[in-house]
Amino acid sequence: MNRAEERLLNPPPGGRIEAARAHGVDLTLLVERLRKTPEERVRDLQRAAAGLEAMRGKARRRSGSGEKRA
Repeated sequence: MNRAEERLLNPPPGGRIEAARAHGVDLTLLVERLRKTPEERVRDLQRAAAGLEAMRGKARRRSGSGEKRA
């Protein structure tokens, strides 16, 4: 494990990282993202954007068909 990961997973007491963790920030997710290459992060972002766009299209079709939205 590199130094940055070590600090995120075991932050020193009284620091900002410890405060973030105490506030509920899941630092393991940050470590997971930082382990990925920039290309992998872009691919993940593109997949998420495509999924959101698909949901948006489905909602538009649904509202256009006269169905009521929840």
